[in-house]
Amino acid sequence: MKSIRNQILIYLVVGAIILFGLLFVFSDLKLNELPKHIKAQYSEIVNARSDEVTKELKGFIEQITIISKSPIIRSMDLEKIKSYLPNLVLKNKYRNMTISYPDGRAWSTILDEFDISHQEQYQKIFVEEEECIISQPFYSPYVHESDKPIIIISHSVTDEKNRVIGLVNIVINNEFLNEVVRGMNLKGEAYGWIVNKDGVLVAHPDSQASLKKNIKDYIIDDGNIINEILEGKSGIIEYIDENGENILVFFNKIRESPEWTFLISISEKSIYKEINGVRNTILAAIIIGLILVIAFCFFYSRSLSKPILELKKVFERAANGDLNIRANEKIYNELGLAAKSFNKMLEKIKDLTYRDMVTELYNYNGFFLELPYKMKKLADKKIVTSIVIISIDDFKRINSIHGFDFGDGVLCDFARQLKNFLRGEEIVARFLGDEFILFLYEDDILTIEERIKKLWNLCSGEVKVNDNQFVMRVSIGASVSTNNSIAIEEIIHQATIAKLIVKKMGGNHYRFYDFELEELIKEEQKIENDLYHAIENNEFKLVYQPIRELATGRNIGIEALLRWTNPLYSKVSPLVLIQIAEQNGLIIEIGRWVLKEACRQNKQWQKEGYSPIIVSVNVSAIQFEQTNFVEMVKEILEETELEPKYLELEITERIAMDRVEEKLLKMKELKSMGVRISIDDFGTGYSSLAYFTRFPIDTLKIDRSFINDMLNDENAKTIVTTIINMAKSIKIKTIAEGVETWEQLEYLKKKSCDQIQGYLISKPVDPHIIVEMFEEEILTN
Repeated sequence: MKSIRNQILIYLVVGAIILFGLLFVFSDLKLNELPKHIKAQYSEIVNARSDEVTKELKGFIEQITIISKSPIIRSMDLEKIKSYLPNLVLKNKYRNMTISYPDGRAWSTILDEFDISHQEQYQKIFVEEEECIISQPFYSPYVHESDKPIIIISHSVTDEKNRVIGLVNIVINNEFLNEVVRGMNLKGEAYGWIVNKDGVLVAHPDSQASLKKNIKDYIIDDGNIINEILEGKSGIIEYIDENGENILVFFNKIRESPEWTFLISISEKSIYKEINGVRNTILAAIIIGLILVIAFCFFYSRSLSKPILELKKVFERAANGDLNIRANEKIYNELGLAAKSFNKMLEKIKDLTYRDMVTELYNYNGFFLELPYKMKKLADKKIVTSIVIISIDDFKRINSIHGFDFGDGVLCDFARQLKNFLRGEEIVARFLGDEFILFLYEDDILTIEERIKKLWNLCSGEVKVNDNQFVMRVSIGASVSTNNSIAIEEIIHQATIAKLIVKKMGGNHYRFYDFELEELIKEEQKIENDLYHAIENNEFKLVYQPIRELATGRNIGIEALLRWTNPLYSKVSPLVLIQIAEQNGLIIEIGRWVLKEACRQNKQWQKEGYSPIIVSVNVSAIQFEQTNFVEMVKEILEETELEPKYLELEITERIAMDRVEEKLLKMKELKSMGVRISIDDFGTGYSSLAYFTRFPIDTLKIDRSFINDMLNDENAKTIVTTIINMAKSIKIKTIAEGVETWEQLEYLKKKSCDQIQGYLISKPVDPHIIVEMFEEEILTN
């Protein structure tokens, strides 16, 4: 077992490591972004410098263009030009200017007549008929000129008919490009340079390298890197120089130039040198901080865990049965309060461990503690034993209607009945909530089965508690065993399954566990699996049963009823179908489909011209309890375009009486929308009719069980008559369900029941049969 001291230490240390690790990772991520920013800065610098050169070249082009269009130049009168051209030479920018004729004769501001027919600008202007060119830097072939390379910018001279009659150029020292690259304020070992399309250096901080060196002298490459630089427009290239160092080259094409490229070279080490220094400093600080925090965690965990470990020893002694041990209450924090609470708990633990405080029976723990001793006493006898689980049906409803104090009183009376039922070594305990568990035994199986049946009869029936009388219903599951080797947990499990089956079948009965239950459970699981896909496979349909108004004899409404068309389950009762759907939660989706289909069909009949009628839709307890139920009804009405007054929701009496205030609020919301509300199966629950005066309901549906019995049973007849009379007094309509005979109809009519529904009028039928009824009513009218 891990020590809490070590756990606290581990948690604190791991937390510190994670915190400092995240801090380092975050710092490292931010530092890793710096190279990108630095590269972006150098890219911006190379773009700016290339734009600077472009601006200079464009200025020269604009100037030579203006000069070429001068009337004196266009006259090509050499005498006039000789006196005009020298005045245009800007000594701080141009070295000299030249005018040339188509035959190659030329005159310069620093040289008399000479021949340029062999030069690049002559070929481009006169032969290739280009308007303006910038030459590559070159050394002048004329001896009077300096040994520095020059650049010639030439422009054609045209006559009025736009024919080339000469050229004029300006001569620029290449040194201005060297000054551009030398003037760059770059950190460390970075420098700028310019190369032409052949890789020849046009400008370099070392002016001696211009035109004398090639890019290949600086970049060792098989050709791909250099080609990418010379042929690309812009970018970043990485290569390894002759010293094995990584170098980054940022390049950008110079616009308006004769395919020059501006480059900035910098070693990768220079970029990362400062970043690595910051990273190492941060790492050292994090390591030192982590060491200090771990040391703090070590001492803090010791001081924090000491009282916890002492309290642990107290717990262990109490767990071993020493209920006289006491925890130290003098610790001035939550542990001291916990110790005080623990000491109080020890005072009550005997009572709480083995006894149920409400019924004073054994609780679940007490039952398991006592059962082995009881069985040991009976070990030598040839008997049949049984574990019986009893669950009070709808006990929550009793609590909801009468309150928890009343519910506790019911449990106490019920417990006394069970104790009086026992004999010998038999025991009873409160199992869970409204459930009780019994250990019974008899000489043979038949006798114990008869005894369990008597137990069910004893527990069921009318009960009077505190002057309140109601019908008690219980579900009993029992497992009978003749083999003492079966684990008690397995026997309890079998009894639980039997009890659950009784609950699923409607409760208020008893059942013994057998292998048929296993098959029933498997079949139910198969139904559940197929039911899951029923909607998407279009296996559901609705049938409709008419509701007739007795006063007029007209069908004023219909009840929508669900049917499953899957041939494998044609014999499965709709009640069983709904029960399974409620258990696995599918009732939400199915209920929505039923409501939407019923509204759609009703609206469709209206569109076809038939008189509007009310469609009633049953709502399950789970469906009605959904928080979005009202909103769902509203959405469906909007989607189907059905007016709310033509929809009636049927809610059972049991649903209405559970969490009354919550249900009342929902009913009021539905009523405010215009939806009608009906209470279904009325008379079968614990409520009174007067209680329903609070509910905004339109109709009470008298349960079919009373209608079936009313002509033969005075109690049923009295109940039916009372419901009708009291409903009329509070202006609520009544519907009698399950009317199957004319005698029943006549009696209900005599008692002024408003509406009836049942096989006497029509069984549930498909929509087209309802249409035939509409047509028949039209003909009758």
